Amino acid sequence: MHGEYKVPGGKLVVVDVDVEDGVLRRARVAGDFFLEPDEALDAVNRALDGAPADTDAAGLAARI
Repeated sequence: MHGEYKVPGGKLVVVDVDVEDGVLRRARVAGDFFLEPDEALDAVNRALDGAPADTDAAGLAARI
């Protein structure tokens, strides 16, 4: 799956993720934003990996 969200007048967030057997795999968050420390983005991607595909936004936020 591929999704993009651009805040009007703001930053772009892009997410690519595969779904296998109802589970998120290989999540990749990218965009024109800064995140510190540099390792934080890798941690976000790892946190999403393995989540059930039907997890709501609050559940995904809790994993991150």
